[in-house]
Amino acid sequence: MTIFYTLVPMILTIIIANLLSQAMPRVPKAFWQILGGIILAMIPVLRHSVVELDPEWFMMLIIAPLLFYEGQRTDVRLVSKNFRAIISLAGIIAVMTVVVLMLFGHWAIGWALPMALALAAIVTPTDATALESVTEGLAVPKGIGRALNLESLFNDATGLVVLELALLWMNTGTFSFVHGFEEFLVVAGGGAIVGALAGVVLLYIRQHLLRAQFDDTVAHVMIYLLSPILVYGLAEHTGVSGIIAVVVMGIISNEEKHHTQFMSSQLNNLNNQLTTIVSQLLNGLVFVLLGLSLVRVFRTYLHEPIVTWLGYIGIGLAIYAVMTAFRHIMIARVDRDSPMASMVDQAHKNRDAWIFALGGVHGTVTMAMAFSLPLTLTNGQAFPHRDMLLLIAATVIIVSLVAPLFILPRLLPKVQADYDMTEYSQAHIAMINAGMAYVETLNVSNSVKRNVIGQLQDQLGYGADQLDRALWQRAQTDIQRVTDDAVDAAIDAGLVSQATMVYYRRVKANADARWARGTNNVRMWFRILEGVVLRLVNTRQIKPEERMHKIAAKMQRRVDRLQRKAARRTLTEHEQRDLEQTLRMQKKFAAVKQMNYRSPEDAVAKYQSSRELVFTEIAEISEPAVTEFIAQAESSDEDPRYVVALRDVAAQERDRFHDQQVSTAEEQAVLLGALGAELTYVQDGRQNDRFSAALINELYNEVTSAQALVLATDSEE
Repeated sequence: MTIFYTLVPMILTIIIANLLSQAMPRVPKAFWQILGGIILAMIPVLRHSVVELDPEWFMMLIIAPLLFYEGQRTDVRLVSKNFRAIISLAGIIAVMTVVVLMLFGHWAIGWALPMALALAAIVTPTDATALESVTEGLAVPKGIGRALNLESLFNDATGLVVLELALLWMNTGTFSFVHGFEEFLVVAGGGAIVGALAGVVLLYIRQHLLRAQFDDTVAHVMIYLLSPILVYGLAEHTGVSGIIAVVVMGIISNEEKHHTQFMSSQLNNLNNQLTTIVSQLLNGLVFVLLGLSLVRVFRTYLHEPIVTWLGYIGIGLAIYAVMTAFRHIMIARVDRDSPMASMVDQAHKNRDAWIFALGGVHGTVTMAMAFSLPLTLTNGQAFPHRDMLLLIAATVIIVSLVAPLFILPRLLPKVQADYDMTEYSQAHIAMINAGMAYVETLNVSNSVKRNVIGQLQDQLGYGADQLDRALWQRAQTDIQRVTDDAVDAAIDAGLVSQATMVYYRRVKANADARWARGTNNVRMWFRILEGVVLRLVNTRQIKPEERMHKIAAKMQRRVDRLQRKAARRTLTEHEQRDLEQTLRMQKKFAAVKQMNYRSPEDAVAKYQSSRELVFTEIAEISEPAVTEFIAQAESSDEDPRYVVALRDVAAQERDRFHDQQVSTAEEQAVLLGALGAELTYVQDGRQNDRFSAALINELYNEVTSAQALVLATDSEE
């Protein structure tokens, strides 16, 4: 249970920190995680449940996978092209930084050289992930950004080798520069060889397993996740750099992905998603541990004079200042013949020098190296000033995160998004409307239409595009008004049977108490009673041909009356809708007359009292008007979300009158067709240059992911 009580509080802290970072994006995620670790350490119950992780296990289980994932994001061609620059960044600049900091610690602060060298080695490695957290939203120059990423990828090994030499110096009291240089070459070169061999072996195993159709997802994922841990342990056991080994293996793994990305695309996508999740989780654990360690270090100095621990913090600030100034000088001296010439803009050299200097953000490896300091020397004596070194290293980490947060925005412009949220929202909603419009054209049951349109509407998600209550109420009101107007016009034209009027009046009265108390209800009752009275008074049987003739004449008189009004003045909105509805009903009635019925009685029977025909009659009356209303709303300047709401409400209203059986297979086929219509809309937008490449990619990803989900669900069923 120890592991459970250790991990659960830390993971919960990471969750809360990530949510706070999303709520307040101006504060880097790392700060929230450090703050969470500090709070965690101050709660007695949780403080005692979280145990310290052994440094060796920390490096193997957390740092090795992180560096493997970073290496996997690096193209091998980029490494070969910038090999000389990498030697300068991770070798020459890193070693010179260590020397400068060691001399500063010895001469300015008065430390012994071995201790000064140990601290210099700890604070030299940089962290690409921590850098991303402070430069998010800023347009970092491409060359300097590449330099910072390559530096952070390879200078970890330099710091670790130098730290080993410093510990050896402290234990033996002797130091040989030649021996140190040889040790560095053996450790770094050996690590590169082990990593390359491991990468080739891993590539061979994965490809041959896939070609032999051994493509079990769980097995391949476990191979992928365990590889950096195993290779790190193997390299360290043979006496070479495990850090270099996992980085090189990650780079080779990146090259493998380019050649096999379509051999098992589903597996590669899963690995990419797992890499993102695991790396974010491991980075969060490191910064939470940093917060925990800060509290523990401060507790050590709690009873010391305030001048003591403030002095150590001051030393950390001074070391960061010296290191930053030296990094600026090194880039400012880059000329056109330097291996790093392609990374520095000569026209803006001073700007690039400051970006490189401030971009040396420290994080996971620095804290891991500080944790790895032994508690005792080989002679049994306590390691001198271990807590002091931890406090100084923590100070350097925090300052390196804070300084660029305030300074870099003054040097760098903000990233100009390829599209803003307004553009995305408009394109996204229009895409969904295209899918809904496709569904409305299909000859399928109303229940299928309702279900599919509801699922398409779910694509709006939970963000700003989601339909609010006001839009729903407006859509429901407008759809009901259009339906009522269509039915009223049909009743006035004499095209609605008495059974349909009775049923429709009952539905309306039950659904809308205001309508039940209004004039429309009274008017419909009058029409129903009028029909009953006429049947009682008129004893003779009206022939179907005569009834159809009377209906046609009545509709024509209504059209003539409205057209005469239109000749004298502008029709009111209600009169205009009445005229348009009557003209549509004339066309419908003419079509009914021309249908191939055996006798005129069959045509009239279409509008009689069968319950099934009642539903059909209401749909035939209302759907043309509703469809036209939605089309007008879509072609106008209406909010696209309102059109989505109209379509969803219309589908629900169609299905409310008649509950039909739904075929799951038919529904999924319709849904896939609707998603295909959405893709067609996106494709048209690309061909017409309406959308940017980034926006098209975002929309494509959403629709194709939905298609994959539907197909997966279909296969499960």
